[in-house]
Amino acid sequence: MKTLANVLCVMLMAAMAAEAWAKRGPPEPVTPVVHNGVKYVAPNQNGREGRVEARDAKSDKLLWGVTVYTVPIDPNLEEDVQWVFIAGLALRDGALLVTNEKNQQFVLDLKTKEVKKVEKDGR
Repeated sequence: MKTLANVLCVMLMAAMAAEAWAKRGPPEPVTPVVHNGVKYVAPNQNGREGRVEARDAKSDKLLWGVTVYTVPIDPNLEEDVQWVFIAGLALRDGALLVTNEKNQQFVLDLKTKEVKKVEKDGR
């Protein structure tokens, strides 16, 4: 009987440990930004890159897309725990401020499509 209790205890502990191996959940939806008839969205289809798409606000037709950042993946670690998704978009001085889950920020110039990482001191 004691052996059965030990086996059950080990099985229970293994089942609880399996939760630690669970895949990460999906990213939170990002509220689109609409400006001058263009809707800017973060599709968050892939945690290996932060991508922004510009779509016609009325038809939803894709106008262009830009990869804002890429996530280097360490093959020795579980891939999904390394993914970094876009968490927010905001309009700032005619540019799009992109913030990811690691609180890194990038400025996407909407005219040139140039991306600059915002340094911690705000530059």
